[in-house]
Amino acid sequence: MQAFSIADGQIEAIAISPESLPAGMPPLLMVADGVPTLVTAQEFNASPLTTPAMLQEQGDIAFVRPNGDLVVRRCSQSTVLPSDALLDARLLTDEDDRLLLLTDASESYPHGVLGDRIEARSITLVRTKPSVEIIWTARLSDGDVVEGIAPIWSDLDGDGLRDILVTVSNSRTGARLIIFNDAGEPAAFGPAVGRGSRWRHQLAAAPFGPAGETEIVDVLTPHIGGIVEFYRLENDSLRVMAKVPGFRSHKIGSRNLDMAVAGDFDGDGRVELLVPNQTLDEIGGIRRTLGGAEVAWTLPIDGKVSTNMAAVMTGSGGLMLGVGREDGVLLVWPEP
Repeated sequence: MQAFSIADGQIEAIAISPESLPAGMPPLLMVADGVPTLVTAQEFNASPLTTPAMLQEQGDIAFVRPNGDLVVRRCSQSTVLPSDALLDARLLTDEDDRLLLLTDASESYPHGVLGDRIEARSITLVRTKPSVEIIWTARLSDGDVVEGIAPIWSDLDGDGLRDILVTVSNSRTGARLIIFNDAGEPAAFGPAVGRGSRWRHQLAAAPFGPAGETEIVDVLTPHIGGIVEFYRLENDSLRVMAKVPGFRSHKIGSRNLDMAVAGDFDGDGRVELLVPNQTLDEIGGIRRTLGGAEVAWTLPIDGKVSTNMAAVMTGSGGLMLGVGREDGVLLVWPEP
């Protein structure tokens, strides 16, 4: 592993611990008192395909074991919840230290474009305090799976409660976006692709709308054409508001689902989606307009994107962007 500090236009290599990670493990960076550390739970026999979730009390974590069990470690005591979690599932936490994860791993949908043929058949919400227990498990209809490694967990309808957005796929109609409410009940549905083995890559929920309305963005079939779609929640439907073709947010067969990022990267007060084009040699900054959406600006790569995109907030409140190239070069764009 390599780490760098960037300040006043100067780049400095710095030490980081541990110096390596198991193959396939995404890095989880923590900086405490100016010291960077990669967070792992390998000493507790955690899955090497994902990272632990850090809870609010120092030293408290949650992680998935190689057998799919969820382990919550609080005050040096471990509670084990058999859940058959995806081994590459990202554990999400909220302000109440609840955990959200994808469970009931299954090979029932053999699309297999996200690193393996194993997808989740349920979503599970877990309470970690004062005791550790499953609040609910939302099981999908027969034949359906969640085609992804993590939900988007955010208040999408403005009622003050977090909603749960997932991509649900099956062999008949392919992928569609579905919102579940805080009780684990299906609440809103987007359109299905219309045939199996066709994926939608959910990316972000943010105030993308022309007047700052909350919208959801995905890439429809990123491996074959790649159409950026902006959705808005209207009652129990997700309505497509705008489309922009020609983008690619994922390499087929990869577990890296982070090749796009959203934020105000040009300092104009509007949120853009940053995502590579189909040939991965340019990043487009896509912004919603009154009439649809547009590529507001582009960033040349002079090669091909090969890693996740990372955004870092600077001391002045701007966003810095980093991405890796196939030739091993790290590209960094400072805030505007």
